[in-house]
Amino acid sequence: MSTPPDVKPRSDELVARVLRVFPFILLLGLFAALLRSATVPVDNADTLFHLRFGHEFLTDWSLRHPGSVSSLATSPWVPTQWLSEVVFARFEDWFGLRGVAWLTGLQVLTFGLVLFGACRRWGSPQAAIIPTLLAVIAAGGGLSGRPQVLSYVLVVVVTDAWLRTRRDARVRWWLIPLTWVWTMLHGMWPVGIVIGLVAVAGGFPEHRTLRQSARELAVPLLSLVAAGLTPLGLASYGGVVAVGSRASYIPEWAAPDFTTIGPLALAAMFSALLLIRVRTGGMSWSETLLLLLAGGWAVYSGRTVAVSAAVVAPLLAQALQSVLPPRQRVTRRERRLVLGGFVAGLVALAALLPLIDVTPSQKPGIDPALDDLPAGTLVLNQWVDGGYLMWRHPDLDIGMHGYVDTYTEPEIDRLVALLDTAPGWERTLASTGASYALLVPDSALAERLQSELDWQVVQSSPDLVLLTAPSGAR
Repeated sequence: MSTPPDVKPRSDELVARVLRVFPFILLLGLFAALLRSATVPVDNADTLFHLRFGHEFLTDWSLRHPGSVSSLATSPWVPTQWLSEVVFARFEDWFGLRGVAWLTGLQVLTFGLVLFGACRRWGSPQAAIIPTLLAVIAAGGGLSGRPQVLSYVLVVVVTDAWLRTRRDARVRWWLIPLTWVWTMLHGMWPVGIVIGLVAVAGGFPEHRTLRQSARELAVPLLSLVAAGLTPLGLASYGGVVAVGSRASYIPEWAAPDFTTIGPLALAAMFSALLLIRVRTGGMSWSETLLLLLAGGWAVYSGRTVAVSAAVVAPLLAQALQSVLPPRQRVTRRERRLVLGGFVAGLVALAALLPLIDVTPSQKPGIDPALDDLPAGTLVLNQWVDGGYLMWRHPDLDIGMHGYVDTYTEPEIDRLVALLDTAPGWERTLASTGASYALLVPDSALAERLQSELDWQVVQSSPDLVLLTAPSGAR
């Protein structure tokens, strides 16, 4: 029995329709997954200490001479992300922690949208969705309520802008004021300037025009000047150096582990890009240099894995498009679908958050005891708890918190040694003058404070114990 002649054309049409729609189904699913991260308690330690700093800047802290929330942190420091902190704190003032959660959703969803938009510029929806998904996976835990997400967004924007310049030779002068804003949002702004310098270097062998190269070079150079014209002035440059000097104390600045999912997704992006380009005839100079730059960031640290993915994503979209049918133009219907999904997701999040408790409850049973302590009381604590404590108990003097820029390097070393009860810990303890400590019950310091110095339990929970020194030692 023969097949009717119109069955195969109809089948082909159905397959083609599914292939056209499937990337957008994946994109909307990605939007939903990203928004889900904003429906959990706001308990990220970094989010909480950024909130505290934002409130301090809204009250009496000066940008040029910010204060400290710990008497044990005495280093002069530069607020490299003050504008983000102020916006987050203002949202908390207006809407409570649900406002912070919504703003977190806006950040991470914008990263997904900008990624897809940049990749879609260079490829079909099918070519764009793959690097978008992989880049989001590579960014992983970095997509949270932290200012660094804005840097990831802007890395995509800057990379896409320079790739467009390589295509049409138009200089994007708007990158200069963008850098000015970026400098106030997060301390990773030099990444954008480095991308520009690499793109200019790669462009000269392609167009071989000194005049064009000079015009392009003016953008990163003037961007560097613009960074010094923010309210922080020249201190913006020093802030970058200060952060870099403390990188060894921050776990996410350690080398990435390529057995974990984020770096593995990034490795898949590099592998796919190189395989395709080897088979299709190689890359341009600018693409090659940008890929090398991204490779450096890929192995430099866990935090810069997301930066690397943001650079590689549009390059991978270009490569994938080279082995796919011709790219379709972005239609009005597609634009409405993508932007509509973005807006609908944010509206749905705003409607859902009032039904969800996003308040962190990391210290059940301990908070009331801490509330009873006199204002200004110094409390020794684990680093990991500092963000929560400085947000939840702003009247206390919190010994250790994660914003290490505010500590000198010797101070960090001494406090780490104190928690480990390394030789000399008793002298360090005495020098702090602390009479309260909030520690893990079986930690080295908690055990030795009780067994050797007769510190007493004020309050305890399964995870933490609040200790106080003997009355005569206070």
